[in-house]
Formats: sequence, structure tokens, C-alpha cells
Amino acid sequence: MYSLKLHNILKNASGVRKLCRYKCKLPVLNEKPDPRNITKDYVGPPDKKSNIRPYVRNIPKDETALEKRLRHLQEEVEKWNHEFWSNHNTHFYQEREEFIKTHGAGNNGEVSADKMSEFYKAFLDKNRKNHFRYNFSWYSKNFEMLKLAFRVSLERALKRVKTKRLK
Repeated sequence: MYSLKLHNILKNASGVRKLCRYKCKLPVLNEKPDPRNITKDYVGPPDKKSNIRPYVRNIPKDETALEKRLRHLQEEVEKWNHEFWSNHNTHFYQEREEFIKTHGAGNNGEVSADKMSEFYKAFLDKNRKNHFRYNFSWYSKNFEMLKLAFRVSLERALKRVKTKRLK
């Protein structure tokens, strides 16, 4: 289910009862909303492979070129993040299953916590360079988004100042 990022009217059962009492039409949140028809960003349920919660970003009618660049960059980074964690988690689960099969054959398929900790350490050691590259890229991409977001905020502030002066 998709939900509002900041404002969720379906927080508790009493909220639903209040809405239904006034015969308000509840929004259908099982489908991905259309970005052109929403006024806020929506956050979806975690993806089954990557565990990343997808965003549906609002596309304002008066979106500037700079805001559009920022939104596209955010979507690109989210896609990159999703792909990395999908691949990473797939490899992790495959290797974990293989480890459990090889080390749990004599114990009814169960592996002790100590043995599993050996697997986790070995997996992290094996993927250390991959995680380092991911973190470096992720920090770089976030820094680029921050610079662009700062420019967007500055552009909006200047626009507000100009409209106040014209009044």
C-alpha cells in the first residue's frame, strides 16, 4: 500500500471510522498513484528483493527546469540504489542458503548462531570492496543532490522575494 509521506489520515482505526461516518470516499492506496495527480510525495511498501521503499514524487504544474533536474536525479539515484540492493540481497540469500545446506546437514538443517556469525563475517569480508564502492558512490550522489536541492531552495526563495516586491 502507498501512503502519504508526511500526512497519513489512515494512522488508526478511529480515523477510518470518522471518514466512513461522513461517507467520504477513501483513496485507493493499493495502486501506484499518478505523479501528476498527487499533491504530496508518496512512499510505497518495501520492495521484496531490495527492501527499498519506492517513492512516487509529486510533479508540480509549475515545476522549473532546476526542480525537474533534481527530481530526475532523485529518481535515478533511487533506481541505482534499488538495483544495487536487489543484486546484493539476491547474492546474500543464495550464499546463506548454500552455507546452511552444507553446515546444517547433520543437525536437521539447523546451524548454530556461532556458525552463522562466521558466514556473516566471511560474506562482509568478501564484499568489502563492493560495499566501499557503493558507499563512496552513494555519498557522491547525495552530495550532488544536496547541491541541486540548495539551488532549488535558493531559486524558490528568490522567486518569493520577487513576487513580494511586485505586490
